[in-house]
Amino acid sequence: MKTPSSEKKALHLATHSGWYRFEREGEKWLPVERALTYWSATCLAVAPQEPRLVYVGTEHSGIFVSHDGGLHWERPDPNVPRLMVASLLALPGALLVGTVPAALYRTSNGGWTEMEGLRHGSAGSAFSPNPDLGSRTRYLAADPKRAARVYAGIEVGGMLVSDDGGLTWRACTEGLADPDVHEVVVCARTPGLVVAACGEGVFRSLDRGGRWEKITPSGERTYGTAVAEDNGGVIYLGIARGRPNTWIHTGSADSAVFRSKDGGAHWEAVVEGLRGGVMDLCAAPDGEGVFAGTSDGSLLSIDSSGHRVLAGALPCINALAVAA
Repeated sequence: MKTPSSEKKALHLATHSGWYRFEREGEKWLPVERALTYWSATCLAVAPQEPRLVYVGTEHSGIFVSHDGGLHWERPDPNVPRLMVASLLALPGALLVGTVPAALYRTSNGGWTEMEGLRHGSAGSAFSPNPDLGSRTRYLAADPKRAARVYAGIEVGGMLVSDDGGLTWRACTEGLADPDVHEVVVCARTPGLVVAACGEGVFRSLDRGGRWEKITPSGERTYGTAVAEDNGGVIYLGIARGRPNTWIHTGSADSAVFRSKDGGAHWEAVVEGLRGGVMDLCAAPDGEGVFAGTSDGSLLSIDSSGHRVLAGALPCINALAVAA
């Protein structure tokens, strides 16, 4: 196995069967490490100022942390108070952890503090497939232009925003007709642009969440699963024909990845007819394009020229991140 290097880009995957590390070999990306195979990994995050500091969240066992790019892993002691982890956001010097039922915890020195404003803000929400679980803090995103501004997509409970790093929260749902929020991207290249992939379409805000409008690509695919901005400011969107329970019945999600050069006003399909749903997207390390991970375990590289499969037959890929 190769030792992580701060000079070489790596691609980290959180899957239903643990964590993978891929490294680039010429035009290929090859798996070089695997760990946490007993755990279903739901999300991951990389510290913005420490690219070898990697966090993985799990379905029932809290979080794991690696300080060396994945060579070694440990569970924090104490671990996050709620062990069903749905989302992670690494900030300079701190980590935010979104849980099930919907809550938010912050750690910066080994201890944990609940940011109670998010729990209060999402009160009354419910996760439709299993109302007994309550809602979940499905996705967390930071504003690259405003250090203290954080967005929380609640499944199913709409969008919350904080301007003090997560201490207090308020709803930002004007025009957001679907509260089933799956992923959020706060764009770095287009100030004020926020795009949300939701269960019944795609929405954007041009004023940092003040007001939303629906921008779903035309066609029969309406279940938004993932959204990301590449290094050139192009928005990529993963979207499927039906909800995940229909993917099993039909044998295919018939998902697609679209791209937009104008902030979601117009979309063009880059790849269509994927069997698995696109569970996450992240910007490729160089130039344009993104990586995509699917529910049927396919790892794809996608850009304006199309797509290529980097790996297949992996466990369901829930999250991706490029780091050292």
